[in-house]
Amino acid sequence: MADAATITTRLEALKKARDTGVLTVKHGETLTTFRSLAEIEKIITSLEEDLAAANGTPKRRLRYAYQSGRGY
Repeated sequence: MADAATITTRLEALKKARDTGVLTVKHGETLTTFRSLAEIEKIITSLEEDLAAANGTPKRRLRYAYQSGRGY
């Protein structure tokens, strides 16, 4: 696992890309093109979990129960 500073740098770059709608991100010498913003969002979630673990506080995932259909 990378250190917290590296994870934070990657996370900031991905959030900036997500916020601007850009699918190509450069981190150091590496240039990565993602397929969709949904893919970027999944990686952001993963990096946030890695950062929390690196800081010693695991991030809890929220789970929502929902019902589709008419509900009766």
